[in-house]
Amino acid sequence: MNVSDLKKRKGGLFQNYNRGVLAKMRFLYGNRFEKKRAERKRLFLIMGPVAMCVAAVAFFAGLKAAEIAVLAVGIPLGIIGFSEYSVFDKAKKKQRKLRLGLADLAERLAVLLDAGVNVWSALVDVSSMMKEQDGALGDELRMAVNDYCGANGYYYSPEEALENMAARCGDASVSTFVSLVLQNSRKGSSELASLLRLQAVNQRSERKALAKQMADEASTLMLIPSAMILAAILVLTAAPAVIGFMS
Repeated sequence: MNVSDLKKRKGGLFQNYNRGVLAKMRFLYGNRFEKKRAERKRLFLIMGPVAMCVAAVAFFAGLKAAEIAVLAVGIPLGIIGFSEYSVFDKAKKKQRKLRLGLADLAERLAVLLDAGVNVWSALVDVSSMMKEQDGALGDELRMAVNDYCGANGYYYSPEEALENMAARCGDASVSTFVSLVLQNSRKGSSELASLLRLQAVNQRSERKALAKQMADEASTLMLIPSAMILAAILVLTAAPAVIGFMS
């Protein structure tokens, strides 16, 4: 592999990573995406001055050249890394919230379809029913409905609006729901309603498993403060003995 190929590969990896982060940010922030992207760009730009300030402080503190280099590079990279990790962590939590609300969405939509409401009108009605407690899924559905109703200045077809919602969410369960609606919207409301009820049953089973997983993760996190307290007790207990041995 020559130098030019290596540069292209590195550029491709960085571009793919950057697109992935921007997709997560678009999913997280919706209409505030452009503002958040500008904030991220400013964060990257100020890391140069931050690195120089850290290097200057470390130099006047009398640190060695290697230590100055580690601090000047490590602190800005740590700040950027924490910011990027925060985006991925928040996106993961939002995707979980999406899955938790899919069963209720499918059930509500099936009820309206059984009542003879057109599928696209039913989506509008369901989006207005979904309150704050429905969280992320309600927000995403309202955004999709506004896209094809023209409320956001867009005039997508209903199919395009739902496909955009699935792309924004990047979640397999949401994509399955969207595919189900799109593939069966022309086959009649009764058939689609029965399929949505079946998906609601499956989503409730998945919701139980997801809730159990979240409970297990929470119990694991509760062990961290206990471990820190135990470590502090061990240090306080062992410190006099260590000091006595060294003296």
